[in-house]
Amino acid sequence: TMEALFIYAIKSSGLILMFYFAYYFLLRKETFFSGNRWFLLSGLLTSALLPSFYYTKTIWVEPSPTNFDWSRIPAAVPLEKETFEIDWYLILALAYTVGILVFLLKFAFDFYSLKRVLKENPIQRQADFKFMDVAENLAPFSYFNTIVYNSSLYSPTELENILEHEKVHSEQNHTLDVLISRIFCILFWFNPIIWLYQKAILQNLEFIADSEATKKIADKKAYQYTLLKIT
Repeated sequence: TMEALFIYAIKSSGLILMFYFAYYFLLRKETFFSGNRWFLLSGLLTSALLPSFYYTKTIWVEPSPTNFDWSRIPAAVPLEKETFEIDWYLILALAYTVGILVFLLKFAFDFYSLKRVLKENPIQRQADFKFMDVAENLAPFSYFNTIVYNSSLYSPTELENILEHEKVHSEQNHTLDVLISRIFCILFWFNPIIWLYQKAILQNLEFIADSEATKKIADKKAYQYTLLKIT
């Protein structure tokens, strides 16, 4: 029912809020980024699944005998004139549906743009990775095992640093984290905390990639300048 869905959304939003605050105040400044990654993901999954379970306890109470004079009940009760009432649950459901459709359209447009880039440019395969050098002026990114970049914008050293960074994203399947957070943003678009939650997930993924990439890069300062240039 509408009421049950409304209650579920409130409970899920409350859990998302709890996990986000726990991360923000307790874990955000810690350096175990992989642990933070799984904490944030498990927070989303728990927020979606936990409200689906409920425990009901039935208590039987013996009825107490009553002495009621049924003859005093009138034979007919005049009907009151019906009054117009606003179905707020229906209005909220319509608003929620419209919001989901808007963000689904945005997601579909972004996915179409991504597929267009991946389809229109040649791919170079190397080990487990696919490299795509594009002409568009866009920031480097990875999509599963495909790494997209514009080599004309960077020096050979900068490009090497960028590829090391993006390889970490690819190897650890960070694309899944991005997609999961995006789906939750669509489903819980009305909750402002979910957008901060998504930002925390994306930021933590960058921390992971930086932490792992710097282990393979000798010039740490040059790597930092490369990241600053991309930004």
